[in-house]
Amino acid sequence: MAGRLTLEEVIGILQPLRGGGAVPFRTAIGAVTTDSREVTAGSLFIALPGTRTDGTEFVEEAFAKGALAAIVPEERAGKVSPALLAEKAVFVVRNPVEALGDLARAHRMRFREIPLVGITGSSGKTSTKELLVSLLSRGRRVLRNPGNRNNLIGMPLALLALSEQDDVAVLEMGTNQPGEIGRLASIAAPDIGIVTNIGPAHLAGLGNLEGVSREKGDLFRALGESGTAIVNATDLRVVREAGRCRAAKVFYGVALSEFSGRILSMDDSGMRIVVRTPSGEFSSDLPVSGEHNLANALAAAAAAYTLGMRPAEMENGFASAVPGRGRFQAIPLRGGGLLLDDSYNANPASMEAAIRGLQPLRRGRRVVAILGTMLELGAASPASHFRIGHLVAGMAVDRLITHGEEAEAIARGALEGGMDPDRVTHAPERERLLDTVRAEIREGDLVLVKASRGIRLDGIAETIAREWS
Repeated sequence: MAGRLTLEEVIGILQPLRGGGAVPFRTAIGAVTTDSREVTAGSLFIALPGTRTDGTEFVEEAFAKGALAAIVPEERAGKVSPALLAEKAVFVVRNPVEALGDLARAHRMRFREIPLVGITGSSGKTSTKELLVSLLSRGRRVLRNPGNRNNLIGMPLALLALSEQDDVAVLEMGTNQPGEIGRLASIAAPDIGIVTNIGPAHLAGLGNLEGVSREKGDLFRALGESGTAIVNATDLRVVREAGRCRAAKVFYGVALSEFSGRILSMDDSGMRIVVRTPSGEFSSDLPVSGEHNLANALAAAAAAYTLGMRPAEMENGFASAVPGRGRFQAIPLRGGGLLLDDSYNANPASMEAAIRGLQPLRRGRRVVAILGTMLELGAASPASHFRIGHLVAGMAVDRLITHGEEAEAIARGALEGGMDPDRVTHAPERERLLDTVRAEIREGDLVLVKASRGIRLDGIAETIAREWS
């Protein structure tokens, strides 16, 4: 297969501690996977150690399905039978996640001429990625990482699918520990970098806002002089990080930026926007609501323009974007109601954006906010949750229901902000949460559901959609 790494090249890249038996050196590898269920003939199976499942236990199964080779960690190599080690191409390495990244980088270098856009930020990464893909897909074949596969495992796996048939790659990059964005950027070698915003997210791992800024800014610093940083001019931390890189800068977000825009209209199904570019304007329907999604669209337009698209090509180019599940996803409810399922994840900035996004959609409807804990905020967690409660009280929310230990501070903040105690309920237990939701929602309500993914409010959103659609 053209452009695929051979086993000989894999060995050269990884320099394994020990190789396998009869290695067909010049054979090109097929798909690379960490899931034995996805193994097909010619695959390279990477056995990752895990807390619940250990990939090493599935090496024999992978070869039975036709795997060409397997990579296993040194600390777990003893679980592989001596016969398999002697007969098959089993490569022992110190760190299989690092090995995966090294392979993905080498593969990327084979297609260095294909432009690659890297996207990071405290919120809006996936939405910006999908909006950019929607624009670019009108005339180009686009590789992207699906869903939330944006970490040191998911992104390299997506990048390994890059081929000569692709015209451009758009890769989302996530982090919760220092150094991850730098590593992802070194693997992907982006030509264009977008930092959507910098806010208090993953503080437990990144320490404070300065730590978040440094981590997100590593994407900009990975760009060479020939690269382009797409800069959110409304976020001073993003602007500051952009100033620390050598790449050209393109600004979006405010009236004097190269890319700016406005919302023409908004309803339950989305909004109509106009975008101004250096070469004129274009307008488009956007299948999601909220001012924060206008910013995401501007970032996407700036990147598409940098890649050569012009307003005439981008006209109505956002209309085909598919809103990510649980990302301010609008679901009609009976009686003219609307569910805004934003349960995929949450941090203080995205929580505030979601709550403010309720107001243009209110239109006389009663507003019910079901808010859960925002995880990974470290020492900033109590104050961050309390401030969200104060915001809720000031936004004329009719009914507040909170869930999760740390989310109790949201309820306290709302009460401190003057919200009637009869309109605030903290439901620590799952059953009480579900009972409260069922008792409080009425026909015609505007309902927001939002929390960090680990709180599993997606199940509550599914119940509301099922019982009230």
